[in-house]
Amino acid sequence: MRRIAEQLLPLTIMNEEATGFGHRPNRVRLSVRVRDWAALSVLMLTSVVVIPIAVAAAVPNLAPFTATFPGERTLENPGGEVPKLAQSFAPFQETLGISWDEEFLYVEGNGLPDHPMMAGITAWQQQVPIPHDFTGKNRFKLPLRPQYLEEPGELTLMGPIAIAVNGVPIFHALTQSGKDAYAGGELDEWGGHCGRADDYHYHIAPAHLEEIVGKGNPVAFGLDGYPIYLADPSTDKPLDDCHGYFDEEGNYRYVGELKPPYVMSYFRGQADLEDRPSTRGVRPHLQPLRGAEITAFEGNLADGYKLTYEVNGREGTIDYRSQSSGGVGFTFTDPDGTIREEVHERRPDKGPRPPRRDGGKGKGEGRKGGKKEPRDPR
Repeated sequence: MRRIAEQLLPLTIMNEEATGFGHRPNRVRLSVRVRDWAALSVLMLTSVVVIPIAVAAAVPNLAPFTATFPGERTLENPGGEVPKLAQSFAPFQETLGISWDEEFLYVEGNGLPDHPMMAGITAWQQQVPIPHDFTGKNRFKLPLRPQYLEEPGELTLMGPIAIAVNGVPIFHALTQSGKDAYAGGELDEWGGHCGRADDYHYHIAPAHLEEIVGKGNPVAFGLDGYPIYLADPSTDKPLDDCHGYFDEEGNYRYVGELKPPYVMSYFRGQADLEDRPSTRGVRPHLQPLRGAEITAFEGNLADGYKLTYEVNGREGTIDYRSQSSGGVGFTFTDPDGTIREEVHERRPDKGPRPPRRDGGKGKGEGRKGGKKEPRDPR
């Protein structure tokens, strides 16, 4: 039966060249290709059993949450041509819910990347990355046809302004307190850290994703729908006030690089900031631990994580694991040897994020520096 299921899955897979990502096939068009009529006859006799296996194989792993696919079309059932925007997220379809309708692309996930996190941070607020429910009405929504703004739109220091193609949110270059996160040593080598809700997010363009999506492909998208590419001095044009430009084909793009504003200065297109996903933490946010440096981070969502840090030459650890209830169990081993165990449940859902009136600065001015730098986009 397993062999039959393996024969069935290629029936829903489009060839690799059509997506631009040669490293991974993408199920983006329902096109039957039968090479073995004997296998097809067996398939017909066992269709009642085989079909559920094929459907289950297409379900992404957003543990501990489940994708709801708000859009009526998906990579498995596109109903026509797959939008280029959806293709950009296709390399991560095993961990993202990707769907769309006539106007928008919807991306669901748990906010956690498939790479190590936190190591190298030298300015730490004692937060750790936990999964967040970015599904259903709390998904990311990107316009399929960005609406150009003659007058650029202001960014915000609160919440995401973009999303990486692996589903991780991207925040303003400045933190809520107005500090340059990169220059201040707050980011790990992948350009991310945790917010006050223990939510992992990037503050610069995730350059490491180019190794997966391929050189010359976008690594992220602004919430206005415009793509974010890594800087390429050999082909890039002069940047406008939004930190982007129109390419030779007349398409707008933002440029990510390791100097302020890093990703975006303003929104070049219309972004609906009132319809963004919000986070629900499990514990009160903490104060910075002065002198601490995160030296290691290991584990996985299923077995739990362990974060190791040092303060004045002494080591401390945080072991934690998500629970089926949605809460998180923690074991804190402080540098002085004190051990504490705590269990925190998910905070109640307070509904949609209220409109912000913070007038978040869009320029992203800041100092360049930091003890440990993320990977350079170029």
